[in-house]
Amino acid sequence: MSYELTYFALPALAESSRLAFTLGGIAFKDNVVDGEAWGKLKGGPEHPLTSGGLPWLCVDGGKKYGQSAAVARYVGKIAKYEGKALYPEDPLAALEVDGAMDAVKDMFDSVGKTFAIQDAAEKIAARKKLLEEGQPVHTWLTRFSKM
Repeated sequence: MSYELTYFALPALAESSRLAFTLGGIAFKDNVVDGEAWGKLKGGPEHPLTSGGLPWLCVDGGKKYGQSAAVARYVGKIAKYEGKALYPEDPLAALEVDGAMDAVKDMFDSVGKTFAIQDAAEKIAARKKLLEEGQPVHTWLTRFSKM
């Protein structure tokens, strides 16, 4: 099978899929798009679950699949490391992985709100605030450190 992952040049929503492909030794085309290329792709034919956004995973040059966590889970199921799938087959272990993935998304959503801030100093201040004790990113990082 051939795989093409389309996303921006950011270590964000597609990064777990990029890492899983790489760790699993699965060849894939990392189709990195900039704003201009995204403008041309946007509104083109797509699978309804892509939500009109990125990342997309195109399999065998055909159908595009969306939703970053779903794509990451799929890649985790097909990628093997030391003979084992990256995504667990055991339902309870999969529940733990899914919970961690959802928690990372919650943390990312907190940071994502700062992307709309235009003023650089204001953006930096908002992101630093997220790292303060009791704030979302600090809280999630503290929880992750206990896993």
